[in-house]
Amino acid sequence: MLFVMFATAYPERYSDLFHLLKHMRIPEGVEIVKKLELFGKPDIVMLFEANNEHIAAKFVEQFGKVGNVSTYLAREARE
Repeated sequence: MLFVMFATAYPERYSDLFHLLKHMRIPEGVEIVKKLELFGKPDIVMLFEANNEHIAAKFVEQFGKVGNVSTYLAREARE
């Protein structure tokens, strides 16, 4: 399953978000496809694959401690 996560750091936790990005815990069953740091809001966009929603939620919850996080199930567009 493919997921897209958007994260915006809390103002007082901005550096913590980027530290976490470099030292995140990646559970078994999660593979990072792409990480993007943005100049603007959100601060981070991450595309990742997970075996199921439970594993995806376990991965994403660590980011909720340092910012607002939104995660969406995605699929590739068909032509």
